[in-house]
Amino acid sequence: MSETKEIYFSIPKKRAEMPAIAVLAVLVFVGWAFHYGIFHAIGGILWLSAAIPIAFLIYKKRTGEYFVKVNDEGISFRQHFFSNYVFVPWNYMQRIDYLVFEINFMIKESAQVVCFQTSGLDDEQVDDLKKYISETIKKKTISE
Repeated sequence: MSETKEIYFSIPKKRAEMPAIAVLAVLVFVGWAFHYGIFHAIGGILWLSAAIPIAFLIYKKRTGEYFVKVNDEGISFRQHFFSNYVFVPWNYMQRIDYLVFEINFMIKESAQVVCFQTSGLDDEQVDDLKKYISETIKKKTISE
């Protein structure tokens, strides 16, 4: 049996969610100021009574686990609050580009580029990730 080695990094919730919380707070405040300016106190209260529960529901729906997982099958990740889960198998990749702040994966069939932003990880983790991806790709190309 072949040993399945994988690399897994967890992205801290603060790093992944704080920009989204700031955006939601600014939207609630701007909407409150707009409604308060036009409709006075009643408009501001109505806006807050609608916007705060909606913002809370959006937060509860979108929050989750933020991670990067690379194994012999492919790479999977969810980086931040506004992103969805992404899984890209190695056999679908045509090219991998290592840039300063991101890693780009080009898909064979559609030439679509899947970007992985490395800002959620520490520098040592990014170096380990790039090294592991390179080793896995070399191993895959040799075995094929």
